[in-house]
Amino acid sequence: MQSPTTPRFQSRPSRREFLKVGAAVAVAGLTIPWFAGCGGESSPGGEGIWKAMSWENKDEMKKWRLHLGDFFEQNYPKIKWEVDFGLAWEEYWTKLQTVVAGGATLDMCWMHDTRNALFASQGFLQPLDDYIQETTPTGWPDKFYDSQVESFQYQGSQYAIPYDFATGGFYVNLDWLEKAGVDVPAEDWTFDDLLEAGMRLNEVADDPDKQWGFSLPTDSYNSYFIVRSLGGEFVSNDPLEAHFTDSGTVAAYQYLYDAIWKHRLMPNPQQILAATGGTGDVAAFFSSGRVAILYSLNDVAFVMNDLIGDKFRWTVAPTPTGEAGRFQFVGGSGFSIPKVSSEPEITYQAIKYTLTNPKNLPTTAKMGSMFVSRKDYWEYGVPPKDEVDSAAYKHTFYDLGKRDGIHPLYFPNYGRWDSSVYVKNMDNLWVNKEQDAGKVLRQVQTETEPLLQEPA
Repeated sequence: MQSPTTPRFQSRPSRREFLKVGAAVAVAGLTIPWFAGCGGESSPGGEGIWKAMSWENKDEMKKWRLHLGDFFEQNYPKIKWEVDFGLAWEEYWTKLQTVVAGGATLDMCWMHDTRNALFASQGFLQPLDDYIQETTPTGWPDKFYDSQVESFQYQGSQYAIPYDFATGGFYVNLDWLEKAGVDVPAEDWTFDDLLEAGMRLNEVADDPDKQWGFSLPTDSYNSYFIVRSLGGEFVSNDPLEAHFTDSGTVAAYQYLYDAIWKHRLMPNPQQILAATGGTGDVAAFFSSGRVAILYSLNDVAFVMNDLIGDKFRWTVAPTPTGEAGRFQFVGGSGFSIPKVSSEPEITYQAIKYTLTNPKNLPTTAKMGSMFVSRKDYWEYGVPPKDEVDSAAYKHTFYDLGKRDGIHPLYFPNYGRWDSSVYVKNMDNLWVNKEQDAGKVLRQVQTETEPLLQEPA
């Protein structure tokens, strides 16, 4: 805890002085580490306490603590830095709002693409445009995934620097497919092809009551690729307009309902929870042989090999194409500067060093088992070939994700809408309380429209 007599920071340049120094150094062709992130002698700096907050757990924090530690040691050795991490997902967002709204000092926060518009619209985040213009990160924005850069913009301003590129795909039990005579899914598979494959896979299941041919996502953001593939939409922009009663949206969720309850080819969320001891861990669900074709994100691949062992052969494969084309979910997170930060200049340079310094990116990718948000470092996020088919992994998650990646429009009230409208109503389908997706989605439409007009 900071004592009342502990200074936040001392001997710091003003924002304009800070940016002027960076510009002058760049013009002179020289570098100092807190602008270029290349190491060297310590810069002049302050002393005090720098604070950040994250939902990441201890293991995920290792890479960030490594980079932040290097930054402060090299540039601001008198500053004591600390990160409050390991907060539960919902607890994190509640605490972040409370801290910022209450005026407590917080210099950096983890930001998710689903919440960026909310916090930006509330004025809780500082726009980064001036900082980026004066000391632009290497490769920004051309060498970063467009989807990730755009995810952290609101009304034309940038509110976070992204750090990852998470894409969805299939995990496939090769032994089970071979037994059923089913080919590995390809990107030209249709959703009807998946349904047919699921039926054949179920026919050869050892325990049809506890095993399923495939598992698709039912949560709002991951299921969005199905909606788009079948010609539907959630919300369009300028002005915000709901499309939950569109025929394609209805078709997508009727497909999911039918796969669960009509055809019995897919588990419902409650069955996944029951099979994983309440954790919902889809990697454990797949590795235990419960499902032949599982949808999940790319980073799950790094734990599959250890979980599966020699129980069966497995690989990864693309998700299907629909009548409207092929779409693939992508998402990610980033670092933002809260409006209550007393040292946004130092924080911006810490973000820039941590997330965009070329010497850090391979370490981040390997330690985080992820694609970093800069495109040309993708190879460091591919698992070793002795764990999974590297070519299949690259094609499934990187090549197709980069080409076909999409995500919902995360309007300011999206987080609130997700829990109070989507989950509340759509759960009626997943537990078989309702059978008509169109009926459920009409209620979703009705309850969504006011949220599109209300301030966040």
